[in-house]
Amino acid sequence: MANAYTDQHIVPKRYLDRFGTKGRKATMIGTRMLKKGQVNFFIAATDDVGYIKDYYDVTDKDDPKYWEHFFANTIDTLCGRDMENIIAKVTLSQKNATVLSLPDKEVLSKVIVAQLMRIPQSIDYVTRHIYPSVTKQVKQEVASLLPPFLLEKYEEQIRNIEFSKQYQKELVLNHAFEPKNFDRYCKILQNGFWIVYVNMFRDKMPFVTSDNPVLVEGIGKTETGLFSNGLVRPTTCIFYPLSPAIAVAIYSRNGMLGVAADKYDGKKVEIDEMQYIGAKNAKIIDQAYLHSFIPQPLYDEIAEKRR
Repeated sequence: MANAYTDQHIVPKRYLDRFGTKGRKATMIGTRMLKKGQVNFFIAATDDVGYIKDYYDVTDKDDPKYWEHFFANTIDTLCGRDMENIIAKVTLSQKNATVLSLPDKEVLSKVIVAQLMRIPQSIDYVTRHIYPSVTKQVKQEVASLLPPFLLEKYEEQIRNIEFSKQYQKELVLNHAFEPKNFDRYCKILQNGFWIVYVNMFRDKMPFVTSDNPVLVEGIGKTETGLFSNGLVRPTTCIFYPLSPAIAVAIYSRNGMLGVAADKYDGKKVEIDEMQYIGAKNAKIIDQAYLHSFIPQPLYDEIAEKRR
């Protein structure tokens, strides 16, 4: 068990298993990898994709694997039986039935928010764009508290203080997953209105996913991502595939689409628009960190065309 938490998944393996094909020894998944501008397609076990070695290791806690244990025990387990129950309810229900309860939304909001906060893109954005301005402000406040003789002596040292990338990452994780903050983010999603999309073209054009599977879009904007669009803006739309056949979309009740909330909140809607499915798939592939995942038979078709 020494290496059990070395290859740390940035997307839950239980989630990835749903997009793969179960074999005798492992669940295999069609994988597209973009690395150094080169695209490769291959079949891999879900154990072997969607991870970064020791990515969540920390130095500020007694357990260096604290966050990996947290995700494994608190978040990733929700992608097992809890999500399976939601998918089963959707699959067995009639068209236009209300299929999402408040507890279902609570489960999915935790998975979605955690996924948004744990990915390298979010952590990198904070450390590169938000951290420098916050650090500058803190340094100015510290300097303003010092008497002139101390400021004169230590001003240059204060100005040159920089925290390591590791320390910055730890600050991001501690802030994002502090219970009050995490619960607040989840409530924002729960207060939106949710639609469950059932892909009627599952056999030809299944929903794909990636190691950055939550698509955050803004109405009228071309940029995707959490920090480009935010969680609370009325124009924000969130799309998250649960399986090759089922996805949830979350819209603001305060936005233009809020007029549909009373009619559609929590309902199952069959979608048979190939262009819509393809557009969502393309965006999820584009925003992948390293790996995107393409269920069969679509993977087989793509692989055949590349031969």
